[in-house]
Amino acid sequence: MKTQPFTPDLAPAVAEFNARLLAGGADPELLFPEDPVPVGRRNESCQLLEERFLMVEDGSVHGAFILQHQDFWLGRAVASIAHLRLPLSEGIVNRKFTGLGMQIVRNAILEQPLLFALGMGARQRALPRLLEGMHWKLWEVPFYFFVGHPFRFLRGIRVIRSNALRSRALDVAAFSGLGWAAARVAQRVARRAAPEAVTLENIQAFSNLDDELWHDCRPHYSFAAVRDSATLRLLYPEGSERFLCRRVRRSGKPVGWFVALDTAMQSHKQFGNLRVGTIADALALPVDAETVIHAAAGFLRARGVDLIVSNQMHPAWGAALRSAGFFKAPSNFVLAVSPKLQEYCGDARGFHINRGDGDGPIHL
Repeated sequence: MKTQPFTPDLAPAVAEFNARLLAGGADPELLFPEDPVPVGRRNESCQLLEERFLMVEDGSVHGAFILQHQDFWLGRAVASIAHLRLPLSEGIVNRKFTGLGMQIVRNAILEQPLLFALGMGARQRALPRLLEGMHWKLWEVPFYFFVGHPFRFLRGIRVIRSNALRSRALDVAAFSGLGWAAARVAQRVARRAAPEAVTLENIQAFSNLDDELWHDCRPHYSFAAVRDSATLRLLYPEGSERFLCRRVRRSGKPVGWFVALDTAMQSHKQFGNLRVGTIADALALPVDAETVIHAAAGFLRARGVDLIVSNQMHPAWGAALRSAGFFKAPSNFVLAVSPKLQEYCGDARGFHINRGDGDGPIHL
């Protein structure tokens, strides 16, 4: 079976591949795009390129993967690496192709040895286990949450209301007021006062101020996606109503920024119909992470969200979330780094990874 770029003549074969996956019970959200055109975003000084590859035998497609190229800071220099996206094998529904998943990963490494994967669900799922067996290094990107409205949270959080007994217990806690009291006391105990008074500035478009911040911050991290203004304008375009981008100033001086989301969920498999605020991305010196997180959390609380969530890997950002009253919970957001990339990306304690990376803040 050979690997080749997704060309227009193979579009019908990709559609047939997806149909076989669906018929075999695959998750409808995990189908391969049927458009062969590579996706690219670019501006005057930056581009984010996505390449699509297929595993083809006798004209039929039995596997596929995407390489999303992006510049990363690797502790001492910037390098182009790639995010391995949607590595799909027909082996998930047909035992005849059981070994194809490993071949897909090997072929992706041949295209770009400096690879990472991000998300993937729980560490026990098939793809993380496959990568770990192929000597990739895996870490869970910690998940943190803050309950804004305990009553609505207890009544609406689907991921906890997993059976009738739990649902009844949460209803009792909600209607009795015990849940509200417990949440408020626990968060008050955990939460420290905001470090200093700050002001927030609405970022219409990222600018040279953010280039200066990136230049100052990057030596403090060993592995981080480039977050200069050109890249940020591609990721969070001007005029977007979804991304709430704010610069944090202390005594008038910019110390960091954050990107937040405020989403009214509809039948979400984990959050039900809750209104969820997300601290999706942020940058500051590690010493200023607490200032930025307190500002972001206060911003979302003022908007009235039911729940605030964030995934942050760097210890300083995790400590900042805890100081703002967030609690840590099991994470299904997993980072995997290829063997070759491990040689360049340094100590994991210096990784700055969050939901702004990889596919970006999808499903939120």
